[in-house]
Amino acid sequence: MSSHTKEKAFSQDAKQALNEILRRISFRAEVFYRGQLCDSWALDTSGTGNVNFHIVCYGGCWLHLPGYQTPTFLQSGDIVVFPHDAAHLIGASKEKPDTFGVQNISREVPLDRTNPGTALICGFLEIDHSVRRLLLGSLPEFLVVAAQSGAGNVAVRTLLDLLFAEAGMDEVGATAILDRLADALLFYIIRDLVEKSLPVPGLLGAFADAQICKAVLAINANPGWHWTLDNLAEIAHLSRSAFIERFFQACGMPPIEFLTIWRMYFARRWLEQEKASVMDVAERCGYESAAAFSKAFKRVMGVGPGQFRKIGGVRKIKAFSGTL
Repeated sequence: MSSHTKEKAFSQDAKQALNEILRRISFRAEVFYRGQLCDSWALDTSGTGNVNFHIVCYGGCWLHLPGYQTPTFLQSGDIVVFPHDAAHLIGASKEKPDTFGVQNISREVPLDRTNPGTALICGFLEIDHSVRRLLLGSLPEFLVVAAQSGAGNVAVRTLLDLLFAEAGMDEVGATAILDRLADALLFYIIRDLVEKSLPVPGLLGAFADAQICKAVLAINANPGWHWTLDNLAEIAHLSRSAFIERFFQACGMPPIEFLTIWRMYFARRWLEQEKASVMDVAERCGYESAAAFSKAFKRVMGVGPGQFRKIGGVRKIKAFSGTL
């Protein structure tokens, strides 16, 4: 890292822009398991290609990952998140497992605090590919959001209380309610990262750097402008070479790559939500031809814009291509 001093607190403009981005991103949450496990048990839910999460309602368990010698203890109120679908094992035993990728449940009991065992809610977040790369791409293999620690986590604890209450019900709409409540987890994960001021290369890192943030806000406000390294560096009040280096440190990718991904984020919205033509979207993204735009869109999204619209948007790309 270079020795320059950076202001890590988000500016109000950065917070406002991030709030708008989070409002518009395309994602969904799905809870696929809710239960209370007793005796000897172990679960590995990796392999979906999505962001996996486990919530410990009450009780406790151990988290193991390949390559980690020391397990992590998870207690009541902890949320463990796997941004990159890492292989893992959560279970009753502290001992390191011989293999991963297994599911072994010996006994389940009804969800109830008076019953023995560990109560879990397990699910995944399916996130827009381009935004997932920018928000979560440089995060570690797992994160633990400890809802029981700190006065600032009152809102998270309230959400978990609602999830726990709904998980124990067998009423009409319970599954759908759990999924919608779980939607909010993504935003609390992002808030936790921002409040902890962790060095996370990507969109959060770019927003946290006061000078790089100016360039990112300019791109966000006008993605179709004829942006170059020179005019972006000028906005950031940096030399061209210093801007390139600092941008890469903050965002984890070169400025022009970020610009392309960000333009495709807008393009996806315009194609999916506004039903705009490919040529119109190309011009709004700063491309002079539909062919050049289509090539860039396919490189970022995995399919061309026409095929994207035909298969019904971002949530169906994974099933169609199997590459995201």
